[in-house]
Amino acid sequence: MKASETSERYAGKLRECCNYAARSAKNFAAGENNKSRQACGKDEKVLAETLKKDLSSFCDSVSEDTFSVNQKAYIFSNLLIFIFMLLSAAAAICSFFIDDMLLIVATVFSVLSLLAFSGVFGGTSKNVEGINIFAARAPEKDVKHRIILEANLDAPFKRALSPKTSAILKMINFFSIIIYIIFDIAELLITYNKISFGGSDVFVYISFPLAIFAFIPLFIARSVNASASFPGVVDNLVGCYTACGALRYMSEMDLRLKNTELCVLLTGAKNADLKGAKEYCRLHKEADKAVDTVILSIDTVFNAETLAVVSKSGKATDLVAKASENAGVNISSTVPKKIIKTGSGRIFKKNHIPCATLTTLGETVPEYLGTAKDTEENINVKAIEAVMKITLEAAYAKDSE
Repeated sequence: MKASETSERYAGKLRECCNYAARSAKNFAAGENNKSRQACGKDEKVLAETLKKDLSSFCDSVSEDTFSVNQKAYIFSNLLIFIFMLLSAAAAICSFFIDDMLLIVATVFSVLSLLAFSGVFGGTSKNVEGINIFAARAPEKDVKHRIILEANLDAPFKRALSPKTSAILKMINFFSIIIYIIFDIAELLITYNKISFGGSDVFVYISFPLAIFAFIPLFIARSVNASASFPGVVDNLVGCYTACGALRYMSEMDLRLKNTELCVLLTGAKNADLKGAKEYCRLHKEADKAVDTVILSIDTVFNAETLAVVSKSGKATDLVAKASENAGVNISSTVPKKIIKTGSGRIFKKNHIPCATLTTLGETVPEYLGTAKDTEENINVKAIEAVMKITLEAAYAKDSE
């Protein structure tokens, strides 16, 4: 059976549930509780409680898991990079006036800068509490399959720099660290007469202008506000309410699948290294492996014409293909690179849980995404409807297997 065949009222009720998702997302975005929805922020918890209350009306069980997050790991890492690079530059400069052995110290600090850039020390920042919400609607009979609709609760951290500018500075920072390491090693070899070339006598003077690069990570760290967020309506408030809307349809039509448990997973702290998705897998991956489980991640929904599926799982991809055919919704062949890099799907794949991400991101990232302009003005009911249709058809297609 198809979802569209469950009732003569399917089209009207589905549209009503899409309007619920759009209206709820708009109301929350326009309210006073959407200014600190960053990973583990107070408004992320407000949204979690709001959605938990809605899901309690649509599902048989709703639970939450809390976990610890190094919320400021990115800021802390950049501050450490700044300190290590500054100490490296200072040691290199002082080696010219005091002792050549300081070049070894400079090299050590340069290597520590590279390790900090790789995030090795970020976990030493202060922990804060994150939250996941999991809701389930039981089938009529025994559970043989499970469909989980996943979306993230948090919004991007508020930043003074655009994503593109931050990426450029981060790249410059990386290459400057590599230059520091090369300089330190080269100067050591020159000092101990292992190599020689034209200008090697004055090579040490390069350390003076190199010191300027040490301030780039400080600038990056200062540009991030860990106590505030951008609105994050498309990224990913709409995704949360779209998942809830699908369960609302099942509830209000008093429908249950035969052997498929239909669930909603709302993960926290996506913007803190996807910690919510990681924590869910740590706690529940064995249970998901025991039952035929597929996760449909809903991420960045704003344009029905660019709807695409991102998946490394043939099982999940085939299910979405069948669902889109049954729903009469076109799927773009575009594979958005941003979702591959930043989406929850890569965490589920790593834990061997079949997952497909439904997104309308496309190849070109909208300028408003990840900025203060990601507001309720970007909500698109047609995009919500396209995704909701596919999630429901996927559930019924899985139940028919």
